[in-house]
Amino acid sequence: MSADAKEELLLELKSKNTTRSIKDFSPEGIRLESNLEGEAKGVYNATFYATITMLVKPDRTIDYEVRQIHTTSDGDTILVYYKGKSIIESPTHNKFVGETTFQTASKKLAWLNGIKARHEGEYNPVAGENNFRVYGKR
Repeated sequence: MSADAKEELLLELKSKNTTRSIKDFSPEGIRLESNLEGEAKGVYNATFYATITMLVKPDRTIDYEVRQIHTTSDGDTILVYYKGKSIIESPTHNKFVGETTFQTASKKLAWLNGIKARHEGEYNPVAGENNFRVYGKR
């Protein structure tokens, strides 16, 4: 993002794994899938559930894609897509960063459609807990 772009914190999210599955082993790495549930607070407040697909590479990096369905306290639905990279720093700490997109039919939240957003956060693989933030500009 350019320095003149006014970026703001859109959401703070906390989530916990509900299931984890091993999908495949290959020379490029281990393919995993996790389901999780959590809460989002910020420009809207919502509960969500999600599926993460990831490739854990031999160099201790992880490529991932996440699809979340957020349901706000007002009953609106927001589909959120994340794509990024994670670095395994220790057995109990991963850091991750990437891009985020939103889709919603909500008139009140329509400004989220098509905005440029990014996310960053931390994951504890032992506890199965994520804490992360989404930033963007209106």
